[in-house]
Amino acid sequence: MLDKMYMIMDAACKWGNKNFGTSIQFLSPTKKSIVFSTFSSAFIGSAILAYGFFSNQLWILLFGGLGITSSVFIYQQSVKMISR
Repeated sequence: MLDKMYMIMDAACKWGNKNFGTSIQFLSPTKKSIVFSTFSSAFIGSAILAYGFFSNQLWILLFGGLGITSSVFIYQQSVKMISR
């Protein structure tokens, strides 16, 4: 799924370069940046989730769970991309 997003963004940059006379390039992330994104998303999601437990507000718990879910999703997609 991430590779499709990269292809779409790259095509959008090429279209913009052609039609507007610019030279914008969409860079694909490195393994280091993907790992950093995964760990930072998991850390922030865990902190928000912990705060949600103490504040007893459901929407904060949902945001924390969403942060942890996004880190798992990013990690799974990065493993698929790297293994290719």
